Amino acid sequence: MARARKLFPSYGSALAHHVLALLERERMVAKFVSAYVERYDRKGILGGIPRNRELAETIGREIVLATIVEVREVLPRFFGKKRADSLKPEERETVEAFLGEMVAALGRAWNWSEEDEREFQRDLKLYTDFAAKGAIKQKRHASRQQEEPPFVARVALLLDASVLEKSRRASAKFYLEVGSFAQNALRQTLNPEDN
Repeated sequence: MARARKLFPSYGSALAHHVLALLERERMVAKFVSAYVERYDRKGILGGIPRNRELAETIGREIVLATIVEVREVLPRFFGKKRADSLKPEERETVEAFLGEMVAALGRAWNWSEEDEREFQRDLKLYTDFAAKGAIKQKRHASRQQEEPPFVARVALLLDASVLEKSRRASAKFYLEVGSFAQNALRQTLNPEDN
């Protein structure tokens, strides 16, 4: 990502709102669930409007968690660096402030209670710890197969726990789409003139 301008923490808030708007506008979860139902003939997982809404909200939350982790990994490029561990202390502080504002904006948009915020922070820690662990393993054992990200297991269980292998495969493919979604949302937010 080219260094188009200074990275301000307030851009984190803009990114949060952009991500939520894109999720709703593009109906990302609904398309994913529909494709899964169609491919595997699993109409039984649909349970009407309440179930579909719950599925959309819960999987949407997982998308947001995965997006934050992807953004964390991509932001060092904004400073001309490949990895976060090569950032200067002030650059690292800026990234953390940006992400902190992003999470705070999500909390405001979703009207979190204190318990909601604690749960989100706990889940975000699970995602970020996995990403950090994966980066370390990747450096040490490039040829070994990577462990499954939390997103894949959690979305697979939410989607269709009765045929877990199929829902896992679909969730793993969807996870790749979420990575692209996160990078596009970040690019659109930080460089709107490029769109």
